[in-house]
Amino acid sequence: MQIRYCYTWTENNTPPLEGNDCPSLENKVKDSRKEQPMPSHSDLILNAFIIFLPLIFYRPFYKDKQPLFMYVLFLIPMIITMTFPVKIFDSVIDLRGIPLVIGSLYGGLYTTFLLFGSLLAYRQLLGDIDLFHYFLSLLPTIVLLLFLSKSYEKASANKRMLLVSGICFFLRVTVVNLYALLEGKTSFFMESFVPSLPIIFVQCIMAMMLVFMIEMIRTQNRMQEDIIQAEKMKVVSEIAASVAHEVRNPLTSVRGFIQLLSDPVLSDRKRKEFSTITLEELDRAESIISDYLSLAKPQSERLEPIVLEEELNKASQILSSYANLQSVEIVTDIALPATVYGSKSKFRQAIINIGKNAIEAMPGGGMLTLTYTVNEPKRTVTITIADTGIGMNEEQIKRLGAPYYTTKDKGTGLGTMVIFSVIRGMNGTIDVRSKEGAGTTYFITLPLTQH
Repeated sequence: MQIRYCYTWTENNTPPLEGNDCPSLENKVKDSRKEQPMPSHSDLILNAFIIFLPLIFYRPFYKDKQPLFMYVLFLIPMIITMTFPVKIFDSVIDLRGIPLVIGSLYGGLYTTFLLFGSLLAYRQLLGDIDLFHYFLSLLPTIVLLLFLSKSYEKASANKRMLLVSGICFFLRVTVVNLYALLEGKTSFFMESFVPSLPIIFVQCIMAMMLVFMIEMIRTQNRMQEDIIQAEKMKVVSEIAASVAHEVRNPLTSVRGFIQLLSDPVLSDRKRKEFSTITLEELDRAESIISDYLSLAKPQSERLEPIVLEEELNKASQILSSYANLQSVEIVTDIALPATVYGSKSKFRQAIINIGKNAIEAMPGGGMLTLTYTVNEPKRTVTITIADTGIGMNEEQIKRLGAPYYTTKDKGTGLGTMVIFSVIRGMNGTIDVRSKEGAGTTYFITLPLTQH
């Protein structure tokens, strides 16, 4: 009696059918045509989504590389894909190898052992398998992963994609074929494995895509860290430039008054007056440095009434030495008393910055006018600071006050930025009008103090 043998390799690795009741090949083909289900593309998309699930949680923890976290992160998609494989194109797509390989390479030694141990335990739970044979079929992949782990850490993103693709292909080839040989199914390679090669290549491509996305996340995180570090360094450089700029103003005044003090024909009254202003300017420089040193621990600034007549006259005196060196005449035109509210030191600093910029805009000499007008109905005062310098065009006026924009060759733009910041802090507005070759005028409008 002739005995026919046939082998059916199922996704659960059940033993082969054998015996006289094995259906003929012709009937089997006919039955398969009748019972062939339509390809489940939705299941494939769902499994692909599950494979890429670790991307959602990988970003916040990529740097820590905690073995337990990486284990859980890739264990979940591995278990789900084992539980719900996809039946499509006369084959079964089991994507467990993708999280298994990628989780091992990115998680390290402990994650590798945990993932493979969980794979063996859960596969035993599913049943219909020789666990020892299955372990032997996985052993070459475990050895390969341990061997390539160090090289993988040093590899570039493109090389990592190729390595993961190759390891996933190696895993699929060795596991199913070694297990078939250990189970005595010598014909499995040609009958079942070779026809499933296109599906294996699809899995390898999916693994490459997952690695590509992980590497994109790592690159973006590194770029973000570099940007944060660069921003910190930029802040340090900005503070240093700002300190140098603000300290240079009082030091310029001190230098001018010291030169005037060396004049032998200077009267004692003037000498005493210049000495007082020099000491005040040195104190202002010290105050500016102290303010910047206290940035890390800011304190509430002192707000007080500011008598405009006194402050404009004081600013005029401070600027007089620098104006004399530039052949600039300072004129103050004050008719009515007016008082505003704010930080006296910052307000004086803003007025001096405007005056210094105006003097520098008149290299061939000219006139600087400081005045203000009071609008009683609106309870505002408008300070006017005008020069007869080189002026500015419309584009330059629009950009005034922007961080680090300056019209001077050696300027930093911080002085003008401080001016706008101080005036806004006093609930005021600033309007600049200028014309090239015809000078520049600042109109600063501030609210008057309430009596």
